[in-house]
Amino acid sequence: MAENPDIRVEVTTIPYPEYQQRLLTAVQGGNAPDVATLDQIWVAAFAEANAVVDLTDLAAQAGIGRAQFFGGAWDSAVFNGRLWGIPFNVDVWQFSFYNRALFEAAGVDPASIATFGGLRAAAERLTGDGRFGVGLFAHRGEDTVVVANSFIFSNGGEVLDAEGKCALNRPPAVEAMRYLQDLARFAPAGILNASSGDMRELFLNGTLAIEFWPALEQPTLLKSNLDWDFVNGTAPEGRTPVGTFGGWNLAIFDSSPHREAAWKFVRFMVREDVNGDVVDLIPANLKAAEAFLAANRRGPERILQHLANAHPRPLSPRYLELSDLQVRLYQDIFSGADVQAAADAACRDIDRLR
Repeated sequence: MAENPDIRVEVTTIPYPEYQQRLLTAVQGGNAPDVATLDQIWVAAFAEANAVVDLTDLAAQAGIGRAQFFGGAWDSAVFNGRLWGIPFNVDVWQFSFYNRALFEAAGVDPASIATFGGLRAAAERLTGDGRFGVGLFAHRGEDTVVVANSFIFSNGGEVLDAEGKCALNRPPAVEAMRYLQDLARFAPAGILNASSGDMRELFLNGTLAIEFWPALEQPTLLKSNLDWDFVNGTAPEGRTPVGTFGGWNLAIFDSSPHREAAWKFVRFMVREDVNGDVVDLIPANLKAAEAFLAANRRGPERILQHLANAHPRPLSPRYLELSDLQVRLYQDIFSGADVQAAADAACRDIDRLR
């Protein structure tokens, strides 16, 4: 507002569990905000409903393009070949955080957990005497989906293929899910009801050796007394780990009577000199992210590398239903179901969403 005295910005903060429904209700009632942050997984639904403004031409005219942002974050705002938001902030699931003291006591090389084989061997050595090697979870939450996705992506698999058809029952995804099913023997009991937050508590009290989390975890760990570090996900030998993007995009609502001011606000918020000061995740603007990570996170170069390799989740107007079906699949797998059969059943249900 100091730069633009003719514009007044009023901010409303809504808790995440009720945020999407509040936005949908506002759109249906004709009371949508001018601008909102949209979770990456919501963009397609709002775009298909024509609730948000197509920013393709505005961005091109303003010189705003994919090269200024993390590629996967930009792609999360593109649906049916058009741009429906501008990336605001990002993170990636998963980094593998580890307890250095437990690794040293077990004689495990931290670098080894970057591979499927190395992580399994380390998990086995780190499990025992009331401690567990890995923190796996499969409650009904998006953290369940994004961690499983990262193992699938890292094995060359997909959730949906280029035609929008379910790919979870194809060999790369099935192999990754079988791997996770086997890894579960080295995790705390109660996986089906556990969340990433539950694993965090075990990691902080020294019970858990390896925790799967985004870089957002670092501020909490930095305040703890743990001697910790992290590696960039896990992949088969010879492959580069591929994480799953999370984050938010700024969108302008179609009903806004202040589109020009709203667009000016969006451009301001993603500027290199501003973006790092207005986020709690990682700035989506690449240059802003470099400065932010150097000042606020351990291992900034590693984080940037993992962000550069990460994939967004599928862009689907029915993403929340897709996500729910994925959670059910992962719960079946951690319950001991035959992975191929469970994946085939899940894909039949997922393909009905098309």
